[in-house]
Amino acid sequence: MTYATLDVSIGDGIATVAVDRPEVLNALSSQVFADLHEATARLRDDPTVRVVVITGAGDRAFVAGADIKEFEGLDANRAIARTADGMRVYDNLRRLPQPVVAAINGYALGGGMLLAVACDIRIAADTAEFGYPEIRLGVFPATGGTVLLSRLIGPAAARAICLLGERFSAGRAYELGLVTKVVPKTGLSAEVRRVCDLLKGYSPIALRELKAVLNASLEDGFDAARDVETRAYAELFRHGDVKEGARAFLEKRPPRFAALPGPRG
Repeated sequence: MTYATLDVSIGDGIATVAVDRPEVLNALSSQVFADLHEATARLRDDPTVRVVVITGAGDRAFVAGADIKEFEGLDANRAIARTADGMRVYDNLRRLPQPVVAAINGYALGGGMLLAVACDIRIAADTAEFGYPEIRLGVFPATGGTVLLSRLIGPAAARAICLLGERFSAGRAYELGLVTKVVPKTGLSAEVRRVCDLLKGYSPIALRELKAVLNASLEDGFDAARDVETRAYAELFRHGDVKEGARAFLEKRPPRFAALPGPRG
C-alpha cells in the first residue's frame, strides 16, 4: 500500500501506519485524513493483520495537530466538511476489528492527541507531550475531540484540558488515564512490540466482539450497551475459538485461534 502522507508496512501480523510528514511534525492535512481513511478501510478487510499500530515518522512528533495552513481557506461549510473527514477517520480506528495500538513517540497535540485517543491502547515515550492547544488559535477541538476525551477521562479533567490549552507531560497523561503506559523513548518500540505480540495471541473473533462491546459502553446508554454485550457474547459461540481456548487450557498448551472471518452473517 502506497500513500502520499503515510508509511504503511505489514509483517508478522502487525500493520504499522506512520503519518509521514516529519517536516511539519506530521500535521494532519486533508490528504492525511483521506489516506488514513483508505488505509483503515483496507486493513479492516485484511485477514493477515492481527494488530494495527499508529505512530508518527521521525523522532519529534506523533502528530503535532492540524495543518494550520489549511485553516486560511476554510469557511463554515468547509469547516464542517473537514470535521466530518476527521470524525470518519477516528471512527474507523475505533471500529476496526483489530486492536489498535498508538506508539506515541513525541508531540501528540490537537488532532494528534485525538488520533491517539481513538486507538485502543496508548503507549507513550517519556518525552511525549500532550494537549489540546486549539483555544489559543480561537477555535476548539472538533472532530469529536471534546466528546471522546470527556467520556474517556471524565468531564472535569477534559474540561480543563480543552479550556486551558496547556501542554502536559506523558506522566500527567498516565495519571489521567489517557495513556496505558509510559516508557523511556529508547524502549518504546520494544514495549509496543511486546503488547502487539500479546494481542496477536488472542482470538481475533473475541477481540472483534469485545471492541464492539467497549465501543457500545462508550457511546450508548447502559441498557443498550448491555444488550450489545449479550449479543456479542453469544456471537463467540458461533465459532470454534471458545472450544479451542478451553481445550488448550486443559491441555496446557498455547491456543491455535482461527483467522478473523468476514463480517457477521
